[in-house]
Amino acid sequence: MRIMRFVALGALLAGCATEEAGPHYVANFHPPDVKPGYTRFLTPTMTNIAPGDNVEYCQWIAAPEATARDVLDLTGLQSATGHHAVLYATADTNHAVGDTRICTEQDTLPIAFVGAIGGEGTGMSAARLPDGLFFRVPAGQALMINTHWLNATDNAVDGQAVIDVKFAPASDQRQTADLFANNGLKFQVTPGASSYDASCVLRDDLSFAMVTNHMHERGYTAYTEVIHADNTTEMLVADSTWAGDQQFNPKYAVFSLAAPRVAHAGDTIHTHCEWQNSTAKTFTFPDEMCVGIGFYFPARGQLSCTDGTWR
Repeated sequence: MRIMRFVALGALLAGCATEEAGPHYVANFHPPDVKPGYTRFLTPTMTNIAPGDNVEYCQWIAAPEATARDVLDLTGLQSATGHHAVLYATADTNHAVGDTRICTEQDTLPIAFVGAIGGEGTGMSAARLPDGLFFRVPAGQALMINTHWLNATDNAVDGQAVIDVKFAPASDQRQTADLFANNGLKFQVTPGASSYDASCVLRDDLSFAMVTNHMHERGYTAYTEVIHADNTTEMLVADSTWAGDQQFNPKYAVFSLAAPRVAHAGDTIHTHCEWQNSTAKTFTFPDEMCVGIGFYFPARGQLSCTDGTWR
């Protein structure tokens, strides 16, 4: 896989907020100033994102540090055509700061979720945990941003993302969380009405603090539930209607640290998606998606299951 190395000083510094000349942003991208106590990470510029492009890049933006850090807050922004930007801690430390490539399956294995933002115009974290829960960057791990770009315009654009993080030294007094995803990939969104079901049998107990569904603009309804081993069901999150902006601004069912939704080993996480397609075209992944997303604790790394197969 070809790796593009950005050697300009600004890219190598990943947008350090203390740079005297200030970071260089692409045209029409104007993030607000960095708030006191936050560290700004700026992705290398993705040049010439062509009309119709639907691409995801993995971009290494910070070298490992010797001590673990907890994330107290996270905000950020993407330039035009951005779908999302997700910050990960990764045990893959073989990349220089500034390295960028199309994400591979291998890139999703040694990672832990740190935070995420929606696309252009959505500056707050798309995953604000309930009080008492935090994400953590382990010692010795690099920082990598996964950026997704959907260019539905008629013009090529350059893309950037900024993520501002408020760190604190890791503390045993903080409970940490990570991401679980129940993915469906084999669906076809045909003209008219269609639906799909993605199911995953859990290998371990999971305590969920937040759960959401994820589809794109053709979504109609969705829900994610637990089917317990005794065949009883428990709803985690239900969207009886679907607004197109939910792909950027998810609606979470939020539970407290003291009273999470618990699913046990042998239970099934089931996500049901329905679409209404008013076009004559059939859509598949990644133009559409069907995912049940949850944040669980205590964290032990990102967990992902695709059409019943654990990754």
